[in-house]
Amino acid sequence: MASTLAAIGLIHLPLAFGADQIPSPTSDSLERITITGSNISRINKEGPTAVEIIKRDEIEKSGASTVLELLSKLPSVSIGLTGNSNTSFAQGAASVGLRGLDPKYTLILLNGRRLANYGFADGAENTFVDLNNLPLAAIESVEILRDGASAIYGSDAIAGVINFKTKRNYQGVETTANVGTNQKGDGTTESASVTAGWGNLEKDGQNLLLTVDVFHSDPLKSNKHDATSNRDFRRFGGSDNRSVDRYLGSVTDFSTGEPGFPIPGCRGSVEVSSGTNDNRCFNNQQVLLSPKILRGGISAIFTKRLNGQDELFAEVGFNHSETTVQYGLAGFDPSFIGNTDGSTNPGLANLPGPSADGSLQGFTPGDQLRIYRGIYEVAPTQNKITSDTARVVAGWRGVIGKWDSEGAVSLNQNRLKDVASNSVLKDVSSASLQSGLLGNGGYDPFAYWNPSSVINPMLTTTERVAVSRLETVDWKMSAPELFNFNGAPVGFAWGAQASHESISDQPDAKNVAGNIVNAGATASTASRSLYSLYGEFNVPLMKTVEMQLALRGDHYSDFGNSFNPKIAVAWRPTKEILLRGSATTSFKAPTLPEISSTTSGYANGIADWARCGPLGYTGANCSYSPKQYVAGNPDLKAEKANNFSLGMVLQPMKGLSASIDWYAIKQRNTIQLLDPQYIVDNEDIIPGYAALVGRDPRNPALEARHPGLNKGRINSITTPYINVGKTDIQGLDIDISYELPLAGWGKLKFREVNNYTLLYKQSITPGTAPASRLDSLNHPRWNNSFRTAYEYADMEVALTARTQASTLNIDDPTHTQEPAITNARIPSFTAWDLNLNAKVSKNLTVNFGVNNLFDKAPIYANTAYKDDFVQNQNDLVGRYIYANMRYQFQ
Repeated sequence: MASTLAAIGLIHLPLAFGADQIPSPTSDSLERITITGSNISRINKEGPTAVEIIKRDEIEKSGASTVLELLSKLPSVSIGLTGNSNTSFAQGAASVGLRGLDPKYTLILLNGRRLANYGFADGAENTFVDLNNLPLAAIESVEILRDGASAIYGSDAIAGVINFKTKRNYQGVETTANVGTNQKGDGTTESASVTAGWGNLEKDGQNLLLTVDVFHSDPLKSNKHDATSNRDFRRFGGSDNRSVDRYLGSVTDFSTGEPGFPIPGCRGSVEVSSGTNDNRCFNNQQVLLSPKILRGGISAIFTKRLNGQDELFAEVGFNHSETTVQYGLAGFDPSFIGNTDGSTNPGLANLPGPSADGSLQGFTPGDQLRIYRGIYEVAPTQNKITSDTARVVAGWRGVIGKWDSEGAVSLNQNRLKDVASNSVLKDVSSASLQSGLLGNGGYDPFAYWNPSSVINPMLTTTERVAVSRLETVDWKMSAPELFNFNGAPVGFAWGAQASHESISDQPDAKNVAGNIVNAGATASTASRSLYSLYGEFNVPLMKTVEMQLALRGDHYSDFGNSFNPKIAVAWRPTKEILLRGSATTSFKAPTLPEISSTTSGYANGIADWARCGPLGYTGANCSYSPKQYVAGNPDLKAEKANNFSLGMVLQPMKGLSASIDWYAIKQRNTIQLLDPQYIVDNEDIIPGYAALVGRDPRNPALEARHPGLNKGRINSITTPYINVGKTDIQGLDIDISYELPLAGWGKLKFREVNNYTLLYKQSITPGTAPASRLDSLNHPRWNNSFRTAYEYADMEVALTARTQASTLNIDDPTHTQEPAITNARIPSFTAWDLNLNAKVSKNLTVNFGVNNLFDKAPIYANTAYKDDFVQNQNDLVGRYIYANMRYQFQ
């Protein structure tokens, strides 16, 4: 189940057919290669396991400037974090998942080895590798294995593996430059890289590959775009998101429970708010939709040929990134209720009093007030996240007898610092506001501008620091032809690995004390060691049938032993047909934050129907963001899963290829937070749940005006990590490719890629049967990409349609919702991308493109659980234009 703070978007990319294409006998290279999914090198790259390969030329034609952009266009890939989120505990990072599961279930490798996790966990639980640390310019290919690979790569690869491979034995120098911007001119991205290779392994006995890359991105601004310039989203069926806390703000009389009113002197628009009927001072504020990003990195790979096939190798990389996120205005504690008894503040005299006909009580001296006022006298709150990632790998590869062998030591670290400026001290600001209400100095909410001598003591800077490390020693050996069986060679590989993983996430003491307004805190300190031994056979059962058998044993220092087998079979009844299937098991120990973290944050999109009903609030107007308290659970059990796949690959004629693969994941002991919405919905039904819900004091005056209201406003929820039960997933991967030669006029190319989810069920609480999450905003039934391209000589022009299925207007079908809103389905969304790739000269390749060519308008979800646009941020801002260049020096 996705984190409540995670944003998920799905788009697609045309790919090389790769390992899903049956190669003709004449196309096989005599050089043995190792494809993700096996440790055994082979001449024929097609094996029992389906692997999707994105080659270098396809990377260039995608127009992507980052690894995340590349993967985000795949129908089977879901985006966990884009690096643009301002609500996540893991700001500044990018992550992806497979099979609709969280990124923690997808194993990310670089040249076949693991990387350190990002120091901040998403949602305070979801550990992942930050894709921003991978330089796209140095990537030669991307291999995606989606059938689960726990027996081969690690017991935690439940959803699959994404392996990034860098260039090898490269000579020469090449530079790339990329620039892109949307049609409104904001959100401009710029990147450049230099890749240089010296020495030839075969001739010189050594090779050095060096890559330097930089990336810069400006923020997107809400006032630049039609969909977001007007923050009143009622035109989409959503809520009014204009501010009510500035120039000057608004108040509510807590003592009378009557509708609120603007602070006299409002410089905005005085209107009645929808749903709540409060008179407010509305201002249409500008919002930065994305952060400012600056990244730079350097990586080097050195290979030294000793003799024969023996080599020493070293990989070194360092990446530095700075992500600056601007939030809204600094503000006061939303739970603050001010006392006016005995006040001498003259501003109170300007508040509306009782009406002449007695229908409204208005303000009476001594009433308690809620104040909605942003501290607009200073700049908005801003977080600057600095990330430094270092990686060192050193090892040897060669041949011992008939065994291809390799061993290495790998050291990985990610260090983060999050500095938040203009944070507001809760105790100081509340005391200052109370003094101002009473006319005793302090912050006066009725004054248009307060002096810096009053403002500055309320403000502070906080700092959060985290370090994530991974140290690994590994050794592996393989013999592609260990012995013969049925007249064909049997391949065997084995390996051993020892690793130590640790995390230290330390928040600012002021956040831990709960003394920063509208800010949470997460802390986590934990480590574990893991020792693994694995083996793999590749057995030719007969001339046309091949079987892969693998077994992995793991010993966790904190969760004991685990054994995970895998069996996969490939059958080629004819050269045009390949049938394949696999079965494997997985063992996913809880993440380190899940067993050790203590967290306070804010839950998004919580509907309090027990209160909204009597108040008459519906849809998005019944959406709250209470404080959420989370505690790690050392008593968690490990998650286990069974993975199955069956597939067929066809090549009935030259130029036509098709594949269809069915997959299933049956997961047990699934770990997630106890659903906060489920807690609130069952507050008075399930014993003990009422203690998990915190509420403001009941307001007798408000309850008198709204019969049936008997609860204060929700202000907090406590959600423990638990093993909630099961997750059952089934789906289809469909891939059809056709090339039509046009005599001497080039050729037309067509590519259809579809990921169709047949079943997605998940438990909410222990002991309950899995309930369907399918056909919802978080889990659409299908995602599709259709690419049409015309290739002539060294030029290709392509048009790609990216489509996401229509869904119910709800994040999760199990959540309570008014039928009229849920049944108003979110329509399907199709965006068209245009790309032109041309080799202008022997050395120069250029690439031009337009994403969302026809400026497709985004779609809005208007429920209590998601009151926002559905589309990813790139499509949200409309047409996006880019240009890339690669120049190779000779």
